[in-house]
Amino acid sequence: MAKEKIKETVKNPEAQGSGTEKKKAEKNGFLFGLLVLLITLIVIVSVVGGVFFIVIKNNVNGLAEKYRNNLKNIPVLRMALPPPPADYDPLDPKNLKLDELIEKYNQFRKENGELAKKLEETEKALNELQSSQADIEALRKENDQIKAEMEAQKTRYKEELKKAEELLVQADKEGFKEFYEKMNEKLAQSLYEEILKEEKANEKAKEFAQIYEKMDTKAAAKIFEELGDSQLDLVVETLRNMKKDVAAEIISEMSQSYAAKVTEKLSKVYGIEFEK
Repeated sequence: MAKEKIKETVKNPEAQGSGTEKKKAEKNGFLFGLLVLLITLIVIVSVVGGVFFIVIKNNVNGLAEKYRNNLKNIPVLRMALPPPPADYDPLDPKNLKLDELIEKYNQFRKENGELAKKLEETEKALNELQSSQADIEALRKENDQIKAEMEAQKTRYKEELKKAEELLVQADKEGFKEFYEKMNEKLAQSLYEEILKEEKANEKAKEFAQIYEKMDTKAAAKIFEELGDSQLDLVVETLRNMKKDVAAEIISEMSQSYAAKVTEKLSKVYGIEFEK
């Protein structure tokens, strides 16, 4: 059988060629039909897409606004979306899809947690600061109280030391012994030494002032002015230890500006305040 078919094929080459052409024609016809179908679909999709594009672009019947959230995710159609109205809020729940709402909710919840934590830390720091300020204020009051007590005690000891000096002058040994036993030995001795130092310093200041008392008032005033503002305390201390009439003459020989500075400084030494 196979040999007979081969023989027939060899004998009829034209029949073989016509069969191949027929198959080729059928294949070309199928491809052409498929191409026509694809072109038709493309045309239909283009027409429908174009219609949708125009409808969305012109917001026909409010479709663009109504379906804005869905259309904005479609690559081509989102280009046709008109600008949102002025009062459009993209975070308004009605303008968000469910997954966007969930995402925003989780985001806000996270931010709210962070803000709550920061607020707690701020309140804690504020409470610590207020507590520190209260402690500082308490320490300041305690310090002022201690200073006041020390000043009062120092004044009392000065009075007692003056009394002791009087007892010594009167050679009242028993009275001095009784006085000394009442006091803290180290503190009494320290205060007494301090008073002696102050008295010695005052004596030296008076001796120094006597030098300028014997000078010509104009010359003394000139020397004091040349000392300038940096030595103003020395000038005032020297004038304070002079006789009042001599000091007044020297001040009158000074320039008005420097005399004013000296007068202001002297007023503080004597506890006098001028009204401004």
